[in-house]
Amino acid sequence: MLNYKNTKIETEPLNFEQIRDYYLDSCKEDLKYGLEYEKISVNSDTLKSAGYDYIEKIIKNFAHIKGWGLLYDEKTLIGTIGENSSISLEPGCQFELSLAPKKEISEIEKSVKEIFSLLDRIAKLYNIEFLPIGITPKSTYQNIDIVKKQRYEIMAKYLPIYGKFAPVMMRETAGIQLNIDYKSEFDAINKIKTLSFISPFLTGFFANSPIRNNKLTNYKSFRALAWKYTGKERCSLFYDKLLNNKDANFDDYINAILDIPLLFIEREGKKVITGCKITFREFMKQGYKHYSATLKDYILHSSLCFPDIRLKNCIEIRNHDSQNLEMTLAMCAFYKGILQSDFNEILKDFSDIDVYDLDKMGFLAAKYGINFKYKNLCAKTYTKKLFEIAGNNLRDDEKKYLKEALTLLENGKCVADTVIENKVKNANELNEYLKKSK
Repeated sequence: MLNYKNTKIETEPLNFEQIRDYYLDSCKEDLKYGLEYEKISVNSDTLKSAGYDYIEKIIKNFAHIKGWGLLYDEKTLIGTIGENSSISLEPGCQFELSLAPKKEISEIEKSVKEIFSLLDRIAKLYNIEFLPIGITPKSTYQNIDIVKKQRYEIMAKYLPIYGKFAPVMMRETAGIQLNIDYKSEFDAINKIKTLSFISPFLTGFFANSPIRNNKLTNYKSFRALAWKYTGKERCSLFYDKLLNNKDANFDDYINAILDIPLLFIEREGKKVITGCKITFREFMKQGYKHYSATLKDYILHSSLCFPDIRLKNCIEIRNHDSQNLEMTLAMCAFYKGILQSDFNEILKDFSDIDVYDLDKMGFLAAKYGINFKYKNLCAKTYTKKLFEIAGNNLRDDEKKYLKEALTLLENGKCVADTVIENKVKNANELNEYLKKSK
């Protein structure tokens, strides 16, 4: 989205107003949509998690053909960049495509098809496949080597202290993130509220990770469950003072981020580990060793906080399992439509729902998809209502992208339900199902 380029980021001691200005300067009228699309990397024969050596070769071949640049973390190849898009590696060698922001869903469709068509052809040479699902179906984190990226190695050491499933989240899971622009502080806060309240229903509907450790689990989205146990204060809706406050503003989000423990900072390309011994607020006030806080530190710190809906120089919607392209485009269409609707009408439905309720609903969505009820909300019925609202705000040529999703909803199903109903019970059966359903 917006690249915030300012020398003050790295040099000036940080104050609260600088952080506010960072978000205010990110407001824009020309609204676009960004897609970050992760897939699970596996060996085609064994369906075990792909090794880094093969993934490195795939990236180098892709970059050579496309004329893209290579990205390194010290001596480790971690991705490639070009045409304002990039490909990067998640901690367990999951592939992530980050597209340049687009105005139209058709542009997203064209770019994803072109890039993954080439990636798939290259990967086939090395007996590697990229699976559009939310979790590695066979390998578990104990036998998935972590990519040797400094950031990941620090996270792997400290996050498990606060969340027992942090290793699962890092090494096994794959998701889809949508990035959306905001016009003003008021627009950003209303989008965060609306997206946060509807997030359990979308988590449930796009649940697509019922197979883990080579067997069917008791969860429609094991990926969503893993995030729930990655660290409550870092991954939950910790900005509770924003959600039920009609006068909320950027300050409420900033204050929540400031009170989260600081993991590390960067100086001259090196990581300075604080190990969560102080909060970012304390770092701003008293420094750490001989380092003072800068805006660059804050931006890094905020990226190490993982709520479903995250505020940066855009709004990131992060609560979905990875999907096939058809359902990914349905997701894009849904959010394009819902974000053109009347937020007040949606928020009325959540007048008696608070952060505690959303947390409970998130667990229900992980386990049951959309087959749950909470207070006066039936997930099947309400998810269908949300898609109808979204469809009413799309152009006729955009509504076609919702077709597959609407068919599922008419039958009261989430994505994982189709896997389960086809009697898929292990990794091999899942792979065969995915091939048939392309």
